Amino acid sequence: MATVPELNSEMAAFQSGDENDLFFEVEEPQKMKSCFQAVDLSCSDESIQLQISQQHFNKSFRQVASLIVAVEKLWNIPAPCSWTFQDEDLRTFFSSIFEEEPLFCEYWDGELLVADVPIRQLHCRLRDEQQKCLVLSDPCELKALHLNGQNINQQVIFSMSYVQGETSNNKIPVALGVKGKNLYLSCVLKGGMPTLQLESLDPKQYPKKKMEKRFVFNKIEIKSKVEFESAQFPNWYISTSQAEHKPVFLGNNSGQDIIDFTMESISS
Repeated sequence: MATVPELNSEMAAFQSGDENDLFFEVEEPQKMKSCFQAVDLSCSDESIQLQISQQHFNKSFRQVASLIVAVEKLWNIPAPCSWTFQDEDLRTFFSSIFEEEPLFCEYWDGELLVADVPIRQLHCRLRDEQQKCLVLSDPCELKALHLNGQNINQQVIFSMSYVQGETSNNKIPVALGVKGKNLYLSCVLKGGMPTLQLESLDPKQYPKKKMEKRFVFNKIEIKSKVEFESAQFPNWYISTSQAEHKPVFLGNNSGQDIIDFTMESISS
């Protein structure tokens, strides 16, 4: 996607109290009040001179549009000129005004959405405050247990995606996927009870910036600990049991369950 930087001080001579009386005169454009200072490319007209720089500029789109209008008028001035303005010159000129940035597209409820930047992700491991690790027990079930030695490699690596949601000073909306498995933690009602589950998703569509609310958790950092509150069910948290080898679940912070985790960031 092209962004429009601003023009530097050398081109600011085109600016006056009224931009339009400089660039949009229908009659006699050669009598403009301001002009470019020539460097090595110039026309012989006494009132208009043009400077082209490889420097990056930073001005408003209106000012750049005004500059384009001025360039168009230069083409039509019948003054003798030792250098002829060509299309190739304009392409070089535009490259110093516009910068290319990647454009990313995604779909939401059938509508095309455009995002300026890719989704920010962090790969990490989580342990509860008793140092129990999270492992993938069944294809779609997480359990918490103590690991040591070679078994430590059984820990799940999460791909934490920073997504859209209600952001506050201490809450950051994220989605938690199991790295390499296309599985995402989600919160749904089962038997009238908020329930945590692993849901399989299409890797061509997920993760995305605007995740469905059931996949969104509010990451809350408290000193060196972190909690994950369901955005779908406020005051319900990703929890582990005090007992060993029990499933990870969604709890309401009753005091008996563990909701505090330590997060270890790992390289991709």
